[in-house]
Amino acid sequence: MPRIINHEARKREIGIAVLRVVAREGVRGVTIRRVAKEAGWSTGTISHFIGDKQALLQTAVYEAANSIRAVMETSALLERSEDRLQALLEAGMPLDDERSATCRIFFYFWAEGIVDPALGAELASYYAWWRDQVRLAIVHAQRGDRFVGHDATVLAEQLVAAADGLGVQAMFDPRAMPADRLRSHVADLIARLDTSQEHKIDA
Repeated sequence: MPRIINHEARKREIGIAVLRVVAREGVRGVTIRRVAKEAGWSTGTISHFIGDKQALLQTAVYEAANSIRAVMETSALLERSEDRLQALLEAGMPLDDERSATCRIFFYFWAEGIVDPALGAELASYYAWWRDQVRLAIVHAQRGDRFVGHDATVLAEQLVAAADGLGVQAMFDPRAMPADRLRSHVADLIARLDTSQEHKIDA
């Protein structure tokens, strides 16, 4: 009886292996041979299930997006509004090896996503998910009289844009933007937006 192979599970394992290679060696370090070694399979198996280097990287994009979504779903369960919002914004920032690898993959495909409809749709879906999770966290916070007077959708767009921009700077200049500084910037931004609104109301 032939063995049943779960193709989706195998692709996911390959995507995870690609991300580990990217974390250590960057996108340029991704080769079928290196990924095969990382995954513990033959180069023939990798080529059969995925294909060439471009397909490997695209597989990693999908896995990275799913990984971040899982982190966001967990973050959305945090009780305190500020903790929930901070965790959601940090989910897409290069704060550790795993998230740095994810950011490298996404940045690599940004330009291609403009001309490749399928890839562009995947990237757009990722950002839409991120914005919506942040929006829901803001709505939750507003029920506790936080961020009063703000439009949750607009504020979510602004916060995600800020977190994404800080992440880009950190990728190019990690010494100037280490993880603790990124976290501090996000916390300060959240506090300033909330406090400034309270000052307006008091005035």
